[in-house]
Amino acid sequence: MKRIFFVSALTLSLISTAVFADEDAESIGAPGDPGQISRTIEITMVDNRYKPSEIKVKQGETIKFMLKNAGKKKHEMLIATPEEIDKHGKMMKKFPDTEHPDEPNKVSVEPGKTGELTWHFTKAGMVDFACPLPGHFKGMNFPGMKGTIEVEAK
Repeated sequence: MKRIFFVSALTLSLISTAVFADEDAESIGAPGDPGQISRTIEITMVDNRYKPSEIKVKQGETIKFMLKNAGKKKHEMLIATPEEIDKHGKMMKKFPDTEHPDEPNKVSVEPGKTGELTWHFTKAGMVDFACPLPGHFKGMNFPGMKGTIEVEAK
């Protein structure tokens, strides 16, 4: 009985997290159409930082992010609001082995591998991205795996 309750609670938690992730993601843009890519931006993921960590795009652009994991750990790139990044990070801390491939604003990249994420920036302003895996975007001795995307108005 306890096992059924735990599995049910975990499933409900993951479903609600995915729904909220989609709502927050849509407030900062939308998944990009691979046939409408404006340009490609390469990002290198090293242990505990992105290179570059500050990116500029224009409102209306569809960007294909090419991510290379040059680190020794699995990394992710999640484009979201700071609140959603924090919420996702807390969920990952509780359930570190949980896979969530259905989030269009996130990509996971194993060490030595590459990945891509295509995003359409619909609104001007600042957009955040981070690696929500436990210990990757917060810590005492490093700035963390986080960055910003400045979306310039048309």
